[in-house]
Amino acid sequence: MVEIVVKIPKELEKEFKKIDPLLLELAVQRLIKEKLEEFVEVEKILSKSKLTGKDALELGRKVNKALAKRYEKLK
Repeated sequence: MVEIVVKIPKELEKEFKKIDPLLLELAVQRLIKEKLEEFVEVEKILSKSKLTGKDALELGRKVNKALAKRYEKLK
């Protein structure tokens, strides 16, 4: 098994020290596995996409503007 070193912010250090190291290790392993599966799925979707990075940014901007307008009407 590969070992990974993770730096924890000072404000979280006390909380991490309260947790059983074995439980923490298992939780981190599960989290990494889940995130890797998500990344693989996203890569699979992106590999089939015909959008360029520029096109994706433009689409994102249009969606953001449309959502902003929708929420403004709700106020």
